[in-house]
Amino acid sequence: MTTYLTKKEDGKTHHFRITVENNGVSIVTGVFYNWLGKHFEGCGDNASAVERQKQLIDEKRKDGFHITEFIQTLENTTDVYDKAKWHYDGEFPSELDESQGFVHTGMFLGWLVDNDLMSEEFNSDFEDDIRDFKSQELTGAQIFERCCDGVLMLEDISEPGNRFALHYFDFDKGQYLVDYETLLAKGLPTMYHVEDTWENYKKLKIQLDKRHSEWKNQNNKKPFWKFW
Repeated sequence: MTTYLTKKEDGKTHHFRITVENNGVSIVTGVFYNWLGKHFEGCGDNASAVERQKQLIDEKRKDGFHITEFIQTLENTTDVYDKAKWHYDGEFPSELDESQGFVHTGMFLGWLVDNDLMSEEFNSDFEDDIRDFKSQELTGAQIFERCCDGVLMLEDISEPGNRFALHYFDFDKGQYLVDYETLLAKGLPTMYHVEDTWENYKKLKIQLDKRHSEWKNQNNKKPFWKFW
């Protein structure tokens, strides 16, 4: 039993989804392109969970939220883009150092840093590391490991950055891994064999700049009612 509510405020879409399950309520809340949080609240039994759901829905409606049909999108479900550890149980070659699991996402993270598309909080927390990246003293993969602990989250990236990344960097339907493997992994056993070098980053950066420019041009042509 799921109820989904949204509210438009100051040009942003706030959303709240609550589901009764396992004698409690699962809650997903956030602001499109800014942040998303998920947590579970135990209620002891199903009847109490239903009452808790009603209570929270009433609170949200008083706060200006409206019940909305829930259609799953990347914008209302994505909180984490990638975790380095996700790759170690799959096709990750046993002969490689685990640091190679940081490279593919690290290069995209580096491009975001290069284009000032990280969140204000990230920029404030890691000012020195960002400076070191831009002076080529740290690679994007090293930033990913050092600053993010190998987890790239929605809240690490700015709103303009997330608008692009949610669709381009999506591993299931986005174009990033196709571009990455085509440009850097051709002739290699796997994409995890791509070396974390500035030469490779610069090759990829040219394509990322092109994809971002194409994305901006395409979205600039959309009428205003197509945007969240």
